[in-house]
Amino acid sequence: MHKYWGKKPANGLGALIEKYTNEGDIVLDPFSGYGVFCCEAFLRGRNVIANDLNPIANFISKNLISTSLSVPRVMSVWERIRVEFERFVEGWYCIVIDDVTYNPISVLRTKENVPIEFTYKDVGTKRNVVKKIPEKSAKEFLEFEQEHDIKDWFPTDTLIENSRISVSSQMKVCDLFTKRTLACHARLYSLILKYSEGEERDLLLLAFTANLANCSKLVPPIKSRGRLSQGAWMTGFYIGKTYIENNVLHYFENRLKKAIRGKTDFLSTMDESDLCKRIRPIYKITNEDAKKLSLPSRSVDYVFTDLPYGDSVPYFEQSAIWNSWLKFPVDYENEVVISDSRSRNKDIKGFESDVNLSISEICRVLKDGGYFSLTFHSLSGLEWKSVTNACILNNFILIEYSWLEQKTYPPRQLNRLKSIKGDVLVTFQKKISSKQPAVCDSDKLVLYVVDLIRKEIKSGASRTNEIMMSVMECVLRNMLIIGDVDVFRILSDNFVIDKYGKWYEK
Repeated sequence: MHKYWGKKPANGLGALIEKYTNEGDIVLDPFSGYGVFCCEAFLRGRNVIANDLNPIANFISKNLISTSLSVPRVMSVWERIRVEFERFVEGWYCIVIDDVTYNPISVLRTKENVPIEFTYKDVGTKRNVVKKIPEKSAKEFLEFEQEHDIKDWFPTDTLIENSRISVSSQMKVCDLFTKRTLACHARLYSLILKYSEGEERDLLLLAFTANLANCSKLVPPIKSRGRLSQGAWMTGFYIGKTYIENNVLHYFENRLKKAIRGKTDFLSTMDESDLCKRIRPIYKITNEDAKKLSLPSRSVDYVFTDLPYGDSVPYFEQSAIWNSWLKFPVDYENEVVISDSRSRNKDIKGFESDVNLSISEICRVLKDGGYFSLTFHSLSGLEWKSVTNACILNNFILIEYSWLEQKTYPPRQLNRLKSIKGDVLVTFQKKISSKQPAVCDSDKLVLYVVDLIRKEIKSGASRTNEIMMSVMECVLRNMLIIGDVDVFRILSDNFVIDKYGKWYEK
């Protein structure tokens, strides 16, 4: 239904809920993101608190869990909007070549915004056809684009400068779009506000935000797959030498269909659930700083969360493309993140402190003897060290350690051979009586980890996932408080990886 990062597989989460909670229990996710865990818990008769400081995350969760939405009303409202919107889109997208009028689905444009070629659906064969745009037609369109003003509101928010995600100084949200797609998005947004309300409006806006990147300058062509073959929007706001500009109406309808299918599936599951009818679970969404929750102490039966990915995904900065269109205020100051932006002062030391405060809050609100599961992925051993130390210092005892495949992967996980694929899934229990952790100095830990990795490789566990899982499980089971030691660096300094992703001793 949406392109938010780090979506988790429902089946894996369902097993956790069944194992560690009972019907009617109160469960909390303090970094709920997309809201998959909370949705699964709700459908299993648990009372749910979904919290996230990112407003777009809460908006997605709200749409995911809403129970009184009328799908027929959404479709009826959309048909009304579509009639008016289609005429507007045709005025911007139609192209005439040799007295033949075409309605492009996708247009290949240069970084200077010059249209080169486009795809359209052939009426006879019903296939997409690629056609070049003559220089004269391209010039005429550029003149049309220059002459026409955008009369509807659109966001002009300035993005946070960050070279890591390709944001230059004074770059604005509106710079991510061509004038054509900006005009069409602005008109569609105004029509949604004009003709819809309530949960129906929310679902239309969910599809609207999910479609923004699809119809921006952020869609790269994958030349090896053929002309105008589309790549996915990557982490960051990089605009290549050429990009694919998609038809806003065509692609919005596709996103809306997916949103409607998702809601239809959820609502039918609710209708068929005798458990939900009997328990009548409650769902609450909060927009609080996870380091300072307003919940009473020892009031929650179970906590699950997917901790922020350190520097892998600067969630709030990336979410500007969505939050700005919905006019959501964003609390950047209290985000738990590592950011390369010089203006934010979000480094590994701050991340370590913030993670410790967040896990301290989880300990405070969780009932004595209650269970706490977390998933986490990071390319940096220092970030994982922040998590392990915080869990140990807050008196959480390791119960279970496994691997959880993600529904979608960040690009760095997909593209890097050394990267962990998926997330570590750890379950702890909150113990009343404290156990003294062991402090391990850096030199001793390096020798210990090298020896452990050597043994793992000899036993046949030679891939990154297997090695890292073994090392981190050992740290948690032995309650080792570790210093600034990057386990990935130890691995890279003492071992080599082949083209098949297997590690060997140097």
